[in-house]
Amino acid sequence: MTTQKPRPISLFVRSFIRSGGLAAGSTATGCALLLAAAGSAARAADQAETSGSDQLQEVVVTGIRAAIESAIKAKENADVIEETISAEDIGKLPDTTIAESLARLPGVTTQRDSQGNATSISIRGLGPDFNGYLMNGREQTSTLNSRAVDLSVYPAELIAGATVYKSGDSALMTAGLAGTIDQHLVDPLNYDHLIAKGTFEGDRIGRGVPGQPVGKGKRYSLSFIDQFADRKLGLAIGFVHNDHDSASINDSSWGNAGYSNVISPGGVNLAAPNCGTTGNPACPQFVGGFNYATNNYSETRDGGAAILKFKPNDVYTSEIDWYYAKLDLNQHITEAQAGLAFGSPGINTITNATVVNGIVDTGSIQMAPYTPTAQNPSPPNYGLIDRNEVIFDQDTIESFGWNHRLEFSDRWAASLDINHNRAQRIERDNEAYATANAATTLSFTNGAAAVGGGTPQLTLSTPYSDPTQIFVHSIDGWSGVSYPSGSQFAGATVPQAGYSKGPTITDKLTAVRLDFDHPIAARLFNKLQFGLNYTDRHKDYITNEGLVISMNPGGYGDIAFPGNAFTAADVGNTGLSFVSFSPGANLWPGAQLLPKYNSDILVKTWTVTEKVTTGYGKLDIKTNWFGIPVRGNLGAQWVHSDQSAQGYRANVGSAPTLTNPAASLSNGGTTYNDFLPALNLTGDLGNSKLLRLGVSEQIARPDMTAMRNTLALSLDSTLGRLVGSAGNPDLKPFKATALDLSFEKYFQTKGYLSAAVFYKRLNTYITQFTEFGYDFTQLAQSVGVTIPPSGPIGIYTEQVNGHGGNIRGIELAASLPFGMATSWLDGFGITGSYSSTLSSVVVPNTIGLGPATQVPLNLTMPLPDLSHVNVKEILYFEKWGFSAFVANNKRSEYIGSVASNTNVGNYPVLVYIQPQRWVSAQAGYEFQSGWLKGFGIRFEGNNLNKPKYQTISAFGGPVTTIQTGLNYDLRVLYKFGR
Repeated sequence: MTTQKPRPISLFVRSFIRSGGLAAGSTATGCALLLAAAGSAARAADQAETSGSDQLQEVVVTGIRAAIESAIKAKENADVIEETISAEDIGKLPDTTIAESLARLPGVTTQRDSQGNATSISIRGLGPDFNGYLMNGREQTSTLNSRAVDLSVYPAELIAGATVYKSGDSALMTAGLAGTIDQHLVDPLNYDHLIAKGTFEGDRIGRGVPGQPVGKGKRYSLSFIDQFADRKLGLAIGFVHNDHDSASINDSSWGNAGYSNVISPGGVNLAAPNCGTTGNPACPQFVGGFNYATNNYSETRDGGAAILKFKPNDVYTSEIDWYYAKLDLNQHITEAQAGLAFGSPGINTITNATVVNGIVDTGSIQMAPYTPTAQNPSPPNYGLIDRNEVIFDQDTIESFGWNHRLEFSDRWAASLDINHNRAQRIERDNEAYATANAATTLSFTNGAAAVGGGTPQLTLSTPYSDPTQIFVHSIDGWSGVSYPSGSQFAGATVPQAGYSKGPTITDKLTAVRLDFDHPIAARLFNKLQFGLNYTDRHKDYITNEGLVISMNPGGYGDIAFPGNAFTAADVGNTGLSFVSFSPGANLWPGAQLLPKYNSDILVKTWTVTEKVTTGYGKLDIKTNWFGIPVRGNLGAQWVHSDQSAQGYRANVGSAPTLTNPAASLSNGGTTYNDFLPALNLTGDLGNSKLLRLGVSEQIARPDMTAMRNTLALSLDSTLGRLVGSAGNPDLKPFKATALDLSFEKYFQTKGYLSAAVFYKRLNTYITQFTEFGYDFTQLAQSVGVTIPPSGPIGIYTEQVNGHGGNIRGIELAASLPFGMATSWLDGFGITGSYSSTLSSVVVPNTIGLGPATQVPLNLTMPLPDLSHVNVKEILYFEKWGFSAFVANNKRSEYIGSVASNTNVGNYPVLVYIQPQRWVSAQAGYEFQSGWLKGFGIRFEGNNLNKPKYQTISAFGGPVTTIQTGLNYDLRVLYKFGR
């Protein structure tokens, strides 16, 4: 057998192995050995073989330095404008997910949640829905209600490389208008020996936030890579597991109230004679109601990957790959809730009271009993509520691909790729309300703390830790629904002992792609590539929402706690102990779900189907213009789209009913074609200087929520007019003409400087629009609505295609190892970028509005997800087995899409997110020789500056602030290879 000389991919892999593989934030990352930065390494493998001295240099440069050099080489050799992250980048920076790592690239920003975690990516000022999402070049489905992919579901352990394409390429399928993110799996035949690796780590979460507990977790991974049958067969398998838990305290009062009957232990009313009624600020003060809660969070992530590659000879290759990721998030809330002076009816008496400086510091409040009768089986309940709520999110992603490549002559090659991708999210918010049936006395101390926004100490005469004393049952007629006439309980209020809501989102995609390529000898072109791609995608968004009632007739009566109930101590730091449990997806024994319907609920069930056929052709350019070597490509795509949607279309208002007013789902849809040319040119100006130009037509398909074929139409009794809202299954894509220009200076493969400008002309975009003079004649007839005396003219809200506007910006980036200046600083280096983006696009103001909410006239807002300024800086050292990094990431204010944590199942709404900054760091050592060789230890930290997450729901609105605690972890790893 002839032994092949190692190519750059082999050198990269060796560097990768020696550096300890992939780590991501609080991540121990053995599975990273399964995944390589194909966006850089695969291209490097196609380059000329290096000399022996070059090989030696490549091997000894490891860690973040090797990763940076690999990414620089990929960027320099690319024919398009792109950014690349290699395995070492993700492994060496403290990143928990691929989203964290991508956010460090020039022109790329992340939207973070209230816990400080990166969830979605924006490229060049355009939101996540404008991106294309690929894995190994294949379109990815989404666990969200839109097309945007929640990248936090992809743990960085299993994604070692990614490329962000900023300019168009005709061979890139389902690309985005803003850019395309392509994640890559490893080729096991690029390794030349057996590798086995295991890692373990423990972490601490949320430190440094006063009054909040500290969470903890662990992570471990295993991986295996080997080659068989004389290196004709390669296999890679890996698994990673991560779990952690944390807790927080919520001390929320309903505001302070004045109490008119404040009776001392001696029977004296401590309120002034002229105090008046409860609520008068001259009266002694105590909270008018409260919600004191303990929130327990748990998170479990599991991931796996397997790649089997067969290459029996030089002309045929077959590869099967499988990728799996599962995320389980669970939030359990145990809450003490009571309406006192601000309840219904208000309580105005406090006994055994002491008053200090006008504040009731100690006292007792009598809570009324729960007294159902035959005539009123669901009476108002004024007792203290033991509220149990579970919010859970179960995400699953599974991707399968089978690729064949055949070189059937010296001049022709063909490839066939078959793939299937499935993403599912099961999200629920289940609530249960319990009180004592008997009258109960609530006593408190430290009332001054409560009035000041803190938490008092509470005791109860009836033990709420005893499941024989308290029961789950209906509360105060919260359902807002009465049984219809003709039923057994006609006219009576439907009970609500709890509530359940949340969607099940299933997104499935099957695709087939056929490609041909043929080298040609022409003056301008040197390669022809063409092919066809067919994609069939189907997405369901099914909402289950309704009232939790008992199994008794009418749903009335008590529901006992389940057998797995437990005692929760010191609920919300109040000193109270409650019976607590987790109402799961199927509720619990004795409880059942009674569905209810209104306009808001009906619009949250829909399906969208897309069948997209894409034909493309591309010519690679390699020529010489005026003495300047020029390379690149010229091509075009023809895209035929057949889209359809289903949804409920009904005569229904906001008032809930127990009967679905829509008989069935209704269909709608359209077909259309798009022609998308693309040109990429790279001129070699000499002395390692490149000038790049990209011109292309780009599209981004509509948000699937906007495409839903729903209609809610009713007569607004207040306005006396018809009011309706709908989705639009006939929407066409966002479409833009893009121009990119980039100048790059390289210092071998060690460093570079770049400056880029870009311009996108939005020819078509999509926005929410309200027409205040809409003629409902046809729509009213379609759903059986009678035209009112005021006539058919009313208010109609839907998604529409708009036109005009542009996005433009500048990106500056640098990667400079200090060793280029002096050997004394060898090992040190810095990477950084600055981007500034502006837009002339002004769209109707939908801040805080749902997709069916009326849009005010003459109010506008900037383009969502657009931050004017983004700055990223990384200072690193790596040498002699030591490594250390500090990373800083800053983003200016922007409008972001935020899903409500307290209103699960509702669509995300837009809010203003204030400027953000995150600091992370890492330090570690790996033994290079001796009996400890292969053993490493690493300490990592995220959110070291304890950043604040601040949102504003509207101009001048209140600021919501959540401080994110710092996270740190300690990791050990050991690897073995032969």
